[in-house]
Amino acid sequence: MDLSEDPKLAAVRTEMPVLANWNYLNTGTAGPMPRPVATAVADAAAAHLGEPRTGRAYFDRVEEVKAACRRGIASMIHCEPEEVSLTHNTTEGMNLVTLGVNWVPGDEAVTTNVEHPGGLLPLWVASERFGVTVKTADLRSGADPLDAVLGQLSARTKLISLSHVSYATGDVLPVAEIAAEARARSVLVLVDGAQAFGAIPLDMSAMGVDFYALSGQKWLCGPEGTGALYSRRGSLSQIRVTFAGYGSMVACNDYGGWLVRPDSRRFEQGTMHLPDISGQLAALEWFTGLVGEDWAYARIQNLADRAMGVLGDVPGVEVITSERHAGLVSLRLASVDPEAVVERLWRRGVIVRSIESPMALRFSLGFFNTPEEIDSAALALGEELGALG
Repeated sequence: MDLSEDPKLAAVRTEMPVLANWNYLNTGTAGPMPRPVATAVADAAAAHLGEPRTGRAYFDRVEEVKAACRRGIASMIHCEPEEVSLTHNTTEGMNLVTLGVNWVPGDEAVTTNVEHPGGLLPLWVASERFGVTVKTADLRSGADPLDAVLGQLSARTKLISLSHVSYATGDVLPVAEIAAEARARSVLVLVDGAQAFGAIPLDMSAMGVDFYALSGQKWLCGPEGTGALYSRRGSLSQIRVTFAGYGSMVACNDYGGWLVRPDSRRFEQGTMHLPDISGQLAALEWFTGLVGEDWAYARIQNLADRAMGVLGDVPGVEVITSERHAGLVSLRLASVDPEAVVERLWRRGVIVRSIESPMALRFSLGFFNTPEEIDSAALALGEELGALG
């Protein structure tokens, strides 16, 4: 497309230099880094060369940046800053909650079979360590997700752990409806929001979930090693602190006495890398400023719709993502290893990824992508499938 016809898109893409050389269709792993984010990271790191990483002024600066990040995230997901703790990734948040439940042998947790290992592995640890039974709702069969999840609940269920947007299929799960039913049964709901934050509008108050973990490097296009955990005020006391440090407490003594923070910051332990959180803050400001949330969400939806149609027309391709989607589009390939296709597309400058379970090829449609990039990727995919077939 002629970028002069869309000044905002032109301005956004100018701030993402990697797009000049790559057809970037893997934001679901890590989004392309914008200049303001790279600059913030570099400036914070450069300051360490001439300034001490200690002292009151430095520590105050760190706390200011952390507080600004919490406020920015809270604004995007519609909650209070006190309900946000900063983490290093979505997986950290999933672990903090899953392993903080007051488990006893025989308790049950419910998840699905379209989950990321970052949510599943903490459940396996809980099963091994505490004797928790993990029950899995089958969402690959085409069953209604709400019915499939609720059908696994019992009187022993303490936690539902699932994704808002499946990293594998790209489907948006009905977490608000699940949360409403779970609350009526006094069951906690923990959501992996890695593929939703920055891709679709989020409102924690309306959604009604207890905990929501997210990443900063994907759809927000921030640095790796950044993320957050939302903890609903009324649910916070039900999770024990698993990792404790300076950030977790108000005060402590040498004899086992300590006072945990009254808000979500109890899940923050110790030192955080100032360049990373400075980059996260810059990403929040850039995304909500120059990009604009509504514009980004609308583009992602429209581009994913287009991709489902264009990619679905490629011979040997079946789209497995449903109409309930965000920015991910997953494809089942006939008799072809998706990883082989990933490597061949990479050599053509097209960045996508493969999924192991279910075996699929995944495209991520970011707000910065263009229809022409989708069409070009579909053409390249068809040619490579033809060569492999």
